[in-house]
Amino acid sequence: MSIVTVENLVKEFGELVAVDDASFEIEDGEFVSVLGPSGSGKSTILRMIAGFEEPTGGTIVLNGESVVGVPPFHRDVNMVFQNLALFPHLTVADNIAYGLKQSGVPKAERTERIEEMLSVVDLRGYGDRKPEQLSGGEQQRVALARAIVNEPEIVLFDEPLASLDRKLRQHMQVELQRIQAETGITFMYVTHDQEVAVAVSDRMILLNDGRIEQIGTPEELYDDPVSKFVADFIGDVNTFSGTVRNVVDDTATIELLGATVETTIRASQAPMITEGETVAVCIRPSQLSVANGVESGETVEIAGTVENRIYQGDGVTFMIQTDEGRLTVEDEAPYDIGDEVTVTGSWTEAYAFPGGD
Repeated sequence: MSIVTVENLVKEFGELVAVDDASFEIEDGEFVSVLGPSGSGKSTILRMIAGFEEPTGGTIVLNGESVVGVPPFHRDVNMVFQNLALFPHLTVADNIAYGLKQSGVPKAERTERIEEMLSVVDLRGYGDRKPEQLSGGEQQRVALARAIVNEPEIVLFDEPLASLDRKLRQHMQVELQRIQAETGITFMYVTHDQEVAVAVSDRMILLNDGRIEQIGTPEELYDDPVSKFVADFIGDVNTFSGTVRNVVDDTATIELLGATVETTIRASQAPMITEGETVAVCIRPSQLSVANGVESGETVEIAGTVENRIYQGDGVTFMIQTDEGRLTVEDEAPYDIGDEVTVTGSWTEAYAFPGGD
């Protein structure tokens, strides 16, 4: 059952179109992330669902009822902000109890539900502390407990992990997944951080300049991107310009860097990849390899110089300067900065998109 249904949603600020004809559904119990670069419209969509902004056009339906024009406090929605907005003068317990008290829940029931929430967010015994006595991660969990204690239909998150360091952010990702699974509450999470979205989401909604580029599971967006933007945003790609010379079934022969390569055409791109078309060929760093400066015998060889190397524990990411621009390559090769190398690729799994580089 759909908890949220958004159809043809538009939000304009003067001449700026922040959200342009967005449509999607979120199912009961899903963990959905809305992501995109800064200014893509993701927070604006969240604020319209919460009721803090009114749409210029389109509809928002929560649990079967339109909420366009309905004040935020009459929507069965809670929100966790980036700055958390905890009340500094209240204890942890009183912060969590605030919404219950506003809703007229009796004191005995409030106490019981607060203890339940403290247990869910792993903060048993912290009820009498003030927010200033807590770490950043503990404050995050208090904000989450306050958001879910009323058992809303959906909790909205506006980049609440952005200020945390990487290790704590990874820990909170696991905590969010655990809490969402335990409570069964629908989570809608806004972020520009691909790593967070891929780690926590059942599905992702990727925005670009106010429009939805693609909706799908993390695996679908990574393995089968519908556009060059998606391929580049979800992970890294190296992009080359090529010309389609032949198409047979789901295989395209593409002239690239003075040679020809064959790549598999994704179903989403099949209607647009035709003979004679100029295409952008995108290949993941993990699909490229580094060899020494001698000829490798591969169809496409790109000469370059190692400009930088980043040790990743289970491999090395190389930044290689070539006549085709800087390439990113993931390999275990033992090369160092300044070494002359040859880059080759596994082109069958590269992505081809209309329009060239």
